[in-house]
Amino acid sequence: DKTDGFETGPYPDLSIVTFRYLPANGEADSFNKRLMDAVHRDGRVFITSTRINGRFTLRLAVLNFRTHRATVDYLLQLLKQKAHELDV
Repeated sequence: DKTDGFETGPYPDLSIVTFRYLPANGEADSFNKRLMDAVHRDGRVFITSTRINGRFTLRLAVLNFRTHRATVDYLLQLLKQKAHELDV
């Protein structure tokens, strides 16, 4: 919850974390759809989406016990990079 431009959703339930990027310009829902698509195109990690209070929200579910912190760290870096690229 300390990454600039991102807001987190409700407190995590089990291993599911929700978050969204708040772009400087434009509409947040469509921006986050494009951000999710950019992450999917990278192909190394997979995130999903949901709606919380009617807002498009990104979702990470870490379910496999073999998921390493390096994978989550990679996703965080990728999200920051892609958000910066898209928010110009």
